[in-house]
Amino acid sequence: MPTKIWTGTLLLAVAGSIIVQLAAPGSAIVAGTAGFVLVACGTLLVARLSHTPAGLRALRATLREMRGARRSANDTELQLHWFLQAANFFRYGNIRPAEEAARQIPDPVLRRGCELVLDGFPRPQLSMALQRQIAEQRELLVRPVELLRAMAGYAPSLGMFGTLLGLMQMLFGTGSGDTSHMGVAMGFAMMTTVYGLVLANLVLKPLATKVEQRNRRYLTQSIVAMQAVMLLHERQHPEYIRDVINDVRVPRASVHHGFAPAAGMAQ
Repeated sequence: MPTKIWTGTLLLAVAGSIIVQLAAPGSAIVAGTAGFVLVACGTLLVARLSHTPAGLRALRATLREMRGARRSANDTELQLHWFLQAANFFRYGNIRPAEEAARQIPDPVLRRGCELVLDGFPRPQLSMALQRQIAEQRELLVRPVELLRAMAGYAPSLGMFGTLLGLMQMLFGTGSGDTSHMGVAMGFAMMTTVYGLVLANLVLKPLATKVEQRNRRYLTQSIVAMQAVMLLHERQHPEYIRDVINDVRVPRASVHHGFAPAAGMAQ
């Protein structure tokens, strides 16, 4: 969905929930639905207005990866297999087969490192290039966490906004003496606060923590990949490289293109 259409849809949903509650509060079901739409869509709308589209796209991509299937042990072994194949070819000076094997490696740091080694980069430049790539990836990984933390602050604020609307509606209804109208307004006021607190503390903050844990695993995997590339540059034996990688325990993460050593590693 285009960004402008998405923003307009959220704006209409928030405005519609406010109008429905103020103009025709109706039953508790209507009030509860309007309160939920106000808090949920309002949080997304504020996040859209206060953050760049790139940050939102990064968050969507991260959530899709985390919902996707975890990499199996076979996938991890296959990635390690291609890297060791490239290391074996390079050790004996077979550059063309090594390049073919390097192109099969999904992990960006490992693949880029292999390509630089095969292109003849000296060790200092190789280290700087990989460190820069890891730093750039770290900046990309931080964006979804920052956005989730910000949304966790927006949700209670939207809940308090709904609470104030409900209290205003209840006060306006005191003159008419309609107790049912006042009860629905009070329920709307309380439910929006509950929705905001639940969305912030039971959804957004735990999700941000989970993404942070995933990011730490990914960065650790990138550091291990960098160490493996340095061993490749030294033309170490593939079995020695495997042993060095297996000395570091890196839990498998839900990162689609992250590098993780083989299962059963000892720390």
